[in-house]
Amino acid sequence: MSRPPAATGLPRGCDDSGVTQWLPLFSSLVVAFVVLVGVLITNRTNRRAIDAADERGSIALEAAQRNVAAVNAAAEERSRSALEAAQRNTEAAEQREHEKWRRESVLAAVTALLETSATVRQQLSSQDFTYLGEIDRFGLDLHESIEQCTGSVTRLRILSSPRIPNRCEDLLRTLTAAANITVQKLTLTLDGEATADDLDDIRTLWHKAIASVVEQELSVVKAARTELGLEPLPAPERVTAPSAA
Repeated sequence: MSRPPAATGLPRGCDDSGVTQWLPLFSSLVVAFVVLVGVLITNRTNRRAIDAADERGSIALEAAQRNVAAVNAAAEERSRSALEAAQRNTEAAEQREHEKWRRESVLAAVTALLETSATVRQQLSSQDFTYLGEIDRFGLDLHESIEQCTGSVTRLRILSSPRIPNRCEDLLRTLTAAANITVQKLTLTLDGEATADDLDDIRTLWHKAIASVVEQELSVVKAARTELGLEPLPAPERVTAPSAA
């Protein structure tokens, strides 16, 4: 007869084969849980890093935009300053050209008038006639020459200060008076009834008229030099007249 199985000393329900079968599952669950926790932590860290990167990117973008705006504003300011400087230079150049033209025009008008005055004054000092008709023709020519200077006076009133045209008008009036006195002197010279006193008086008056013309010419020159910014004329030297014997 066979022997009954030996007693193991363990209860039947405590067999560890079932527990061993569940150990891999439990291990997998633990590993899965750990992995899940790690993933969650990693995701949270990544989100923070992404948020921080986004914030840094936004800050960098705003800074770049501010820099670009500042650079553009500086470039616009430089362009505007350069344009304004160019405009000022252009205006200054135009002003210099205009002033140069004005000064040349004033000089030309004054020179033409003084040349006419000198020519007429020379004619007043060197004419001698035989007939009264020649004297009348001579007087008309003198007045015609003087009248031609009115155009120069008009230009000077437009281009210069009032002092120059005023001095020029004084000169033309004095020159006209000297021309009239010259005609009277020449006419009186041909008058057989004129006395020596009459001739002396007209000659004295004529010399005074010529001297006034010279004085007015000098006044025009001084006014023109002042207008053009030139140095004043040197004072004429005084000549002491010799004492009568």
